[in-house]
Amino acid sequence: MQKVSRLLFLPFIFLLALSAKAEEVKYANDKRIEIPVGIYITSLYDLDIPAKKFTVSAWIWSTYDPALMPEDYKFHNKIEITNARTWSIIENENFSINNSDGTVHTMTKFTAEINQDWDVKYFPFDKQEVAIHIESIELDSKQIVFVPDTTNSMVGDELTLTGWNILPIEIRAFDYKYPTTFGIQSGAKGIYPRMSFVVPIERYGHRIFWTYFLGFFVSYIIICILYFFSGELIESRVGLIMTALFACVGNKYTVDLLLPSNDVFTLSDLIQVASFVIVGVGLLSSVMLVVLMKKGMEALAQKIDIVITWLVTLGYPAVMVYGVSKALQ
Repeated sequence: MQKVSRLLFLPFIFLLALSAKAEEVKYANDKRIEIPVGIYITSLYDLDIPAKKFTVSAWIWSTYDPALMPEDYKFHNKIEITNARTWSIIENENFSINNSDGTVHTMTKFTAEINQDWDVKYFPFDKQEVAIHIESIELDSKQIVFVPDTTNSMVGDELTLTGWNILPIEIRAFDYKYPTTFGIQSGAKGIYPRMSFVVPIERYGHRIFWTYFLGFFVSYIIICILYFFSGELIESRVGLIMTALFACVGNKYTVDLLLPSNDVFTLSDLIQVASFVIVGVGLLSSVMLVVLMKKGMEALAQKIDIVITWLVTLGYPAVMVYGVSKALQ
């Protein structure tokens, strides 16, 4: 009876868990202080897919009226990069400008190692969105709102990524609601202004495709060659099959070191599975043909061999074309 009652409560527990997640909201308050924020990315490097991270150096700026802010307010020490593993401000490249209208313009250069969940479903024809999330600390969404400086925010002209095409930066400003009160006695859950700087990048994947998956394609060629071994040479196919198998296994270890673990079926998985399938088919069909020939069924063995030859020879390239065309779309 207790087990049944627990099962009945599981859906409610699941709903409560969902509702406890942080979420993006729109805080309705016209009296909030607007703080324009922009970014200029000077360096983007160490794109580490297995470790799920990248490193960035950038200038970030803001403009605000000090008369409306707390006395100790400094923009650079009142924000955090929420998706950074580590980040630091370059002290000698951090300064303020007093504008004629009484506002203060701050410019700060920082470096950060950012967590990045890479999407490798269509690797090596993948498109990524490297993102930097900044958020206000201390001052919440009741008091301030970040306004993106879209005109001046950009990626530096001299910034290049070998093997990648860098697209124009995208900026989103929103309020982020946490499921906790952070221990505040008022009991109000925290809502803080956040801004996301997203840099879309596209990989030039054609050379990488042939380089990283060459072992699998070699195994396909080997499997195609073994079907020319007929008659008394059929028993010699095993040596070629083992060569193709070693090529697949070696290439698999190489590719697995380049990509993180993933719970989706990727283009890389498709190539690996198709390659091991044709090797397995080659092995099974060769054993079956030897057995049939020893039983005196040479004609049947020859027909089966022709069918399997055409299936493997045409089927494998068809699967590759399907996978690559879907990735390119």
